[in-house]
Amino acid sequence: MAKNIPVGLDMLFYALMTDESNETYDTPKRIWGAIQATITPTINSTTLYADDIAYESASSMGDIAVSLNVADIPSADRAALLGHTIDANGGVDEKSTDIGPYVAIGYRRRMSNKKFRYVWLYKGRFTPGEEEANTKGDTPTFQTPTINATFISRQTDERWRYGVTEGDPGVSNTFINNFFNTVYIPGADTTLPTVTTTPANNATAVPASSSVKWTFNKAINPDTVNAGNFLVQKADGSGAVQGTLTIDTAQKVVTFTPAANLAAATAYLASAGLGVKDIAGNALAATNIIKFTTA
Repeated sequence: MAKNIPVGLDMLFYALMTDESNETYDTPKRIWGAIQATITPTINSTTLYADDIAYESASSMGDIAVSLNVADIPSADRAALLGHTIDANGGVDEKSTDIGPYVAIGYRRRMSNKKFRYVWLYKGRFTPGEEEANTKGDTPTFQTPTINATFISRQTDERWRYGVTEGDPGVSNTFINNFFNTVYIPGADTTLPTVTTTPANNATAVPASSSVKWTFNKAINPDTVNAGNFLVQKADGSGAVQGTLTIDTAQKVVTFTPAANLAAATAYLASAGLGVKDIAGNALAATNIIKFTTA
């Protein structure tokens, strides 16, 4: 029987939970220099005694303590994980009232058979860890930071961890190679949204009073409907059109209404960017850009 024992740790990722109601995540981001990850689940149990014996027992999982030791935590990642802000001078502004967002963390463990085990932990908040600063002696010693988190189960499906080992039956190379592209959740909706646009691409003689509509095949997260993701501008690049964005009650149709009529006989571009996501957190496969010309 081949031995399959963990012997290493690398590929540490985190993903911010962008929607706590639906428990969906942003794109994972890597933290380089993983040294140690300690995962300590709390199991609460009780025993019923009857007939002078241990008659029945019951247990439930509590929270999960997580401790990460890394070579360094860049300022932007530290601020993101702990709820701090980066000021105009590029420094991390830390307040006692700061609360970190819920995040998922993923990592990879090297096995003794040269394969890898991949893991996601789904929902936790980080808090500042112990920080020790020592003067440099004759023999330098590395002073690496540790951050701690308390993880819990997801409310929508009660999951707290997922793991898969390379080489196990049913595990494809494609799945392994894309494991950290998104936070993988078994059975979750992974279908990318698609979109059609009114006016259609290359439409001509479009009334100057027209609005622009993007119609999606599935419900879109309203938080992603903003000027950073939806844009109407003149095709010559001379400026963005001012107006308002709205989304219908079914959350499938986004409408841009210009503040004033569009210019006559003018070419425009309308785009929906990769920041547009559906309720499950899936983004468009590519930025959708159309061109149309007014009457």
